[in-house]
Amino acid sequence: MGAFETPESCRKWKEEFELACPVIPDAEGTLFRQLTNGWVPCNILVGRDGKVLFSENEFDDAGYSTAIAGLYSAPAKAQPEPESGERPIRRASPSAAARIVILGAGVGGVVAAHHLRQRLPRQHRIIVIDRSSDHLFSPSLLWLMVGNRRADQIRRPLTRLAGNGIEFHHDEVAAIDLDRRLVRTRSNAFSFDYLIVSLGARLAPETVEGFDEMAHNLYSLEGCERIRAALETFPGGTIAVLVAALPFKCPAAPYEAAFLVEALCRTKHIRDKTEIHIFTPEHQPMPIAGSAMGDAITAMIHARGIHYHPLYTFQELRPDTREIVSSDGRSERVDLLLGVPPHQAPEVVRSAGLLGVSGWIHVDATTLRAGHDGVFAIGDVTSIRLPGGKMLPKAGVFAHHQAEVVADVIASEIRGTESRASFNGKGYCWIELGDGKAGFASGRFYAEPDPEVRMFHPGRFWHWGKVAFEKWWLRHWL
Repeated sequence: MGAFETPESCRKWKEEFELACPVIPDAEGTLFRQLTNGWVPCNILVGRDGKVLFSENEFDDAGYSTAIAGLYSAPAKAQPEPESGERPIRRASPSAAARIVILGAGVGGVVAAHHLRQRLPRQHRIIVIDRSSDHLFSPSLLWLMVGNRRADQIRRPLTRLAGNGIEFHHDEVAAIDLDRRLVRTRSNAFSFDYLIVSLGARLAPETVEGFDEMAHNLYSLEGCERIRAALETFPGGTIAVLVAALPFKCPAAPYEAAFLVEALCRTKHIRDKTEIHIFTPEHQPMPIAGSAMGDAITAMIHARGIHYHPLYTFQELRPDTREIVSSDGRSERVDLLLGVPPHQAPEVVRSAGLLGVSGWIHVDATTLRAGHDGVFAIGDVTSIRLPGGKMLPKAGVFAHHQAEVVADVIASEIRGTESRASFNGKGYCWIELGDGKAGFASGRFYAEPDPEVRMFHPGRFWHWGKVAFEKWWLRHWL
């Protein structure tokens, strides 16, 4: 399929690469938008019998190559799906003391720990392990970036979990031994009856040469503090928001960053001396939410005079000349670069053998089981295929609701009862627009054939709603 190509260009491309398969034009990009997430393709491998052997649109070369090799080495077999939530549950004596280990104290880990503690007697141990001593409320990093928050206002010490009967260990997870049902950290080892993997997506700026020299990491506390410092003395010039690769968490964040920076430049009276650009491989903002949402955000981008570059295939950074370069060789010079680095699953999850061909943990869509007895995964470290073939976005709201479901499932198994909890794919998010205004969107991501998402009219009400949510979250959970 040739996206946005003509019949003639497809013919030349087929001849140049001596392809035996047909190459068909998709001049308007209709099929492209149906079968991709930005430039990340939905790769579909069909066997000799016409059945789909493999499909994935968070592409992993090793997984696809393995599937192709299987065509020649074994009879065609369909790609296995994650373990069904209908499997018989494991029964445990209600009086037995269970050990539940939660890896990661982000949104999902904290919520899961609290809900488990509420549902289970104190003889059952709930153990949370995180490499950080603090919980950081990540949605507020954008406010910190433009000087509306301080670091101490958006983080809380995780030692506060102890006051609720939850054990917290400030340590780094070194290994997960599924056979021995053991988690090893840098200084200890923890056996488990149940394991919840909530380690999130690892930011990998080191995979982009020159990132640390030229870009400020939009998704880290340190990076946002550096952006704030740079903006305080910025005299005007070119500011760019660059999404280096897909997938990335918090799909609205790059657009929110551009809106907030644009508003700040007006406040500082340097807007007429400043160009703001967004470079992203997505074909529209938040593509999984549908064309109506994408069109609405695109209209807001253009209304604010922000230069928008969708379908941007990033190639490299040139720190010496402060240029970002696309795969076709075009370069853009920028004075201040806000970067969204590539995201990866943590190496400890990979070495444990928990990852699927997508490079993330494949889980059952409703129970979040990860294919091993008593093992669950929630949040950004997971990959959940939606009915239309694309993947559930990586966002804190989903980690929150998944944590509630997993806590109910585990507590029910320990009590020897059936759980009716099921993750339904519903979610919502705020979209900060600057000037004290925000948008709000919510929807059903498990709807068929595609997610059903509605965006409400932007205004000050939604901005103050997000402020209230921030205050509630930090007070309620920590």
